[in-house]
Amino acid sequence: MVALPLAACGREEADLTNGKALFVQRCGSCHQLERAGTQGETGPDLDTAFRAALQSGMNRETVQGVVDDQIANVRRNSQMPPDLVTGNDRRDVAAYVAYASGRRGEDEGALAQAGLAGATSGREIFVAAGCGSCHTLADAGTNANIGPGLDDLASAARQRGQGSPEEYVQEAILDPEAFTVPGFQPGVMPSYEGRLDERQLQALTDYLLGE
Repeated sequence: MVALPLAACGREEADLTNGKALFVQRCGSCHQLERAGTQGETGPDLDTAFRAALQSGMNRETVQGVVDDQIANVRRNSQMPPDLVTGNDRRDVAAYVAYASGRRGEDEGALAQAGLAGATSGREIFVAAGCGSCHTLADAGTNANIGPGLDDLASAARQRGQGSPEEYVQEAILDPEAFTVPGFQPGVMPSYEGRLDERQLQALTDYLLGE
């Protein structure tokens, strides 16, 4: 069940829809979770991480507690930033991971539209796909530096000589291993092949190129 906010006293139950949307935005670039459609490889594959424990009798409430604790108490030298999500948002993310990890099938109803699936404009797609967790883009209000900055991307694309700006951007989205900007680590960005439909790909490309 997807809980609704309760007035005054706050939410008593986790909101899975919010949890999924935030997971895709903040966590999906580093973690794989099949039902969320994320394919990050920097951090653990969460389906694999919890499947054996669930099959051995661990319940999903316990998984939620483990995930909540891992987000709240980030290990020293971990690539996961502190305070990635806090408060009710952290609870929602932990609840969605507990719900989705190792679970076969696809999300349905409102949950299916949460995150990337329901994003249509270029800015919505940028945010929902979690691009801001790795890239700086002033228009989106992001300042991460794991990957190259995306301001004035059209000019940078022409300088890098990897085809037209549109070809360069779409190749970077669909096949990020094809070219790595000097100074950045290869193999960090996941491919969005099959995760964006043609309209989303074009909308995101146009947005990044300022069109």
